[in-house]
Amino acid sequence: MFRHIIRSLSLFAALVAVGCGDMKLQTDADFDASVLDPHIDMTAWEYFETRSDIFSKFMTAIELADMKEYYTQTAHPYTFLALTNTAVDGFVSGAGFSSVEEVPAESLQNLIRYHIVDGVYSSYGDLPVEPIFVLTLLRGEEGLMTMLTRKNPWMADAGKIVVNNTGSNGSSPMRLAVSSNIMPLNGVVHVFESHCYYKK
Repeated sequence: MFRHIIRSLSLFAALVAVGCGDMKLQTDADFDASVLDPHIDMTAWEYFETRSDIFSKFMTAIELADMKEYYTQTAHPYTFLALTNTAVDGFVSGAGFSSVEEVPAESLQNLIRYHIVDGVYSSYGDLPVEPIFVLTLLRGEEGLMTMLTRKNPWMADAGKIVVNNTGSNGSSPMRLAVSSNIMPLNGVVHVFESHCYYKK
């Protein structure tokens, strides 16, 4: 059996050597480097509309909270932490309800306010690798939030946005964006599959 394997490997090596004998190495090639542009020519709300398959419940929560204007205006840039349907479902069930329509408007307003950060915080030089406190629209202690970006090139999640990194903001659960740095006309959008919140 061992001899059979050796003969097969020898035959394979000979065929490769014969087949590649006349091939020359390529010396040059035309290469046009490009980077994907994260900017989108629409507001955050218009972006959500293009992805209603994953943001429909978040859009409903925003409208029930009467806070749509933040996502449609272009006068002031914000960092929008967008919640997928999965994240909204987690919030709704955690609050003891079966649908977003059942949640009191004040609770939805607090949820939305915590997920809007004043100013633009992206991986493009705006956030350091160490957590910093940012100002959410939810004022007071419940509005405390930290953010950072992963920059280690050896990490699989390099460039990802992290909210409330472990130990940086009381006992708040750490959340990693599943999609980051989408740049609409009115700020930046980071997408999360679990809602963010402050816990003392």
